Amino acid sequence: MFGKKPEQRGANLWQEYWGETYAPELKQRLLKPLFDELEKEGKIGNLIVDLGSGAHPVTRLLAIRPGRKRVCIDIAADNAGSVDELRLRLDAEKIGQLDQMSFRKALLRVCGFLEIDLRKDAGKQQVDTIVIADTLNYVDFRKVLNGLANYLKPNGRIIILNLPYRGNHTLFSDLGLKDNRQLYPVLEERGFEIEHKSFPKRPRNETDESEELIVLVARKMQAQT
Repeated sequence: MFGKKPEQRGANLWQEYWGETYAPELKQRLLKPLFDELEKEGKIGNLIVDLGSGAHPVTRLLAIRPGRKRVCIDIAADNAGSVDELRLRLDAEKIGQLDQMSFRKALLRVCGFLEIDLRKDAGKQQVDTIVIADTLNYVDFRKVLNGLANYLKPNGRIIILNLPYRGNHTLFSDLGLKDNRQLYPVLEERGFEIEHKSFPKRPRNETDESEELIVLVARKMQAQT
């Protein structure tokens, strides 16, 4: 989506894209207690997608356990994998677009990783939790959330950490998240309810939600019958 072709990049792709601006320690401090609470309540599940995972995926804060698998998606991922983690280099805006070769290839890799039949199971809602950290400024956030929602199980959750306007402005999408309040109607339209939102860096007595660092959890409700 951005930057040089893969063969032109250096060894540390994330360093080229983001430098040191994304403070993994801060993300860990903000998300680890939330992950722990959701784990206690049985709300994380076994199949987790980490979108914009970067060099230090925050989902590695979650406990390793039998059957748990993570799919880490990033524009600068190295396409490597292990028994419990698959890393995919993919433009997030391509998710769900079967007419895009890059997405079809990624989908094949995911099906192989999960040991499911692409012809029978790929269209099913498989994902328990999606984590999106420091990514929505760079993409058409509506398109990305709509694409991801199709793969999330009913009662699955999207966890978002984002600070509008933070990051490399030259790479921001014109359709990126400019105001946290834009999230709420998009999620509502896709059948989500917001279970939790906080603004951990907001000054005391400040009530404006628009441009503050947000941590949000939204649950995909059961389809209406």
